[in-house]
Amino acid sequence: MESISVDTAIFTTRSMRHLRPDPVPREDLEYIVEAATMAPSAGNYQMWTFVVVTDENTRQKIGAAYQESGNAYIRDTVLANPDTDEERMHVYGKAMYTVDHLAEAPAIVVACSTMPIPNDSGAASGLFGSVFPAIQNLMLAARGRGLGTVLLTLATDHTPLPPKENTPVRELLNLPEGIEVVALIPVGYPRGKWGRPRRDENLKVLHWNTWEG
Repeated sequence: MESISVDTAIFTTRSMRHLRPDPVPREDLEYIVEAATMAPSAGNYQMWTFVVVTDENTRQKIGAAYQESGNAYIRDTVLANPDTDEERMHVYGKAMYTVDHLAEAPAIVVACSTMPIPNDSGAASGLFGSVFPAIQNLMLAARGRGLGTVLLTLATDHTPLPPKENTPVRELLNLPEGIEVVALIPVGYPRGKWGRPRRDENLKVLHWNTWEG
C-alpha cells in the first residue's frame, strides 16, 4: 500500500463516482470507520454510527432508493430548471452518474447519527457538525488506502425529496428508533485519477481580522 502525506490526501481527495466492482478488503473498511471515529464531536458524545453495506441485494435496494430520490431532485428539479447556471449544470450532470450507478459500488457506508436531529438549526448544528467531520476523516482515510469515495446526502432522513416508492434506506437497514441516516458514502477502487477538486479561484474565502481586512 502506497503511503501518502496528509497534505496529499487533503488536496487530492476529490469525488470519485466511477468505481471498479472489485471487493474492498474488510480490514480496509474497518480501518476507515475507525478513522472516522477519531473526529471531534460536540461534548465528545461521539454521536455517530456506520453501517457498511457489502451485500449485493441490499446495495441494489439502496441504489434504487437513491435513484428515485436523485431523479426527483437532480434530474427533474435542478437540471430541468432553465435558470440553473452552467456550473450547477456541470456539477449535477456529473452527479447523475451516481444516481444511475450507486449500486455498482462494492461497498456503501451509511453514516448515521445516534441522536435524533431536530428541525431547530441551533440544536441540529452540533449533531451535523459532529457526524460530517467523521465522514471527512473516513474519506481521507479511504484515500490513504487507495479507495475512492463521494459524499451523498439524498435518500437519507434529511433529503429534500425522499423516495416515494422505494423502501427508505433506514428501513432497509432495520435501523432502531432514534438512529437517523445522514449520508451515504460509496467506497471502491476508482477508475479515474486522483486530483485537486474543482474550486472557484475567484471566491474570496480568506479575510484578515475583519471582513474588509
